[in-house]
Amino acid sequence: MDYLADDRDQEECRVLMNFWWQLSMSYQEVTEADLDRHVGPATREAVSDLVVAIRQSPDAIDRWIRDTVRQFTPVHDRGYQERRARVARTDAEIAADLASAGIEFIEPITTDVSLPLPAPGRWPASCRTEDGRFDSEAVKIEDPDMPAKVNAGWWRMAQEFDLLDDRQEFLLSVDYAGPEADESDHRWVRVRLTETWNLAGSGSTALGCVYMDAPIERFVLEFAMLSTDQKMILNTTVWGDATVSTVVIRPDRLQ
Repeated sequence: MDYLADDRDQEECRVLMNFWWQLSMSYQEVTEADLDRHVGPATREAVSDLVVAIRQSPDAIDRWIRDTVRQFTPVHDRGYQERRARVARTDAEIAADLASAGIEFIEPITTDVSLPLPAPGRWPASCRTEDGRFDSEAVKIEDPDMPAKVNAGWWRMAQEFDLLDDRQEFLLSVDYAGPEADESDHRWVRVRLTETWNLAGSGSTALGCVYMDAPIERFVLEFAMLSTDQKMILNTTVWGDATVSTVVIRPDRLQ
């Protein structure tokens, strides 16, 4: 079905997927009439050929697979991607949001980035000292001076572990998800820190935030940053004990 069921045509995709599941079931859900009514001519012919091949032999099925791969191109989840693009914020909207934090948007990163983490799927908060982990002091969420203290802790870690390059630039993970999105859409972008920066007190939604209702109602920023040479990653995060701190992973600083 990776070559036949295209979710941009929802009805055809539904019928084809039900037909596929039906092949391993003892009941019939999709009829010949359903296939004729909802499936396009080329795909309908391929489905008929598959039924014939199944009735013949495993070798016939293998031939059908080879023929189908040559005739059709792989179907990607275009419907999901198209909806994701529709509900995503634009670069201009992200730039305007980041400006409130004193961050100048430069460009999206379109190539893969290399994270200095010990294994795929790991994030700074789950790393250990032997992975090159360094921590700032934690700040209590209910502290009236929480934004200023989080900014100070972030700045100390950013300077000590060389987040910024000579142009004051770094890579930032921002959430492109718009108001109608039902999930986050994090992407790396290149940005520059301006002289008027104020991360924790900005209210920037592109940086990412967590709403805390205990011990105090407050929005708290969470964000991840990467040096342009990709040797260090920084993550300011909220912890389960209602504190926030900055974690840096920089393996080449291990002693």
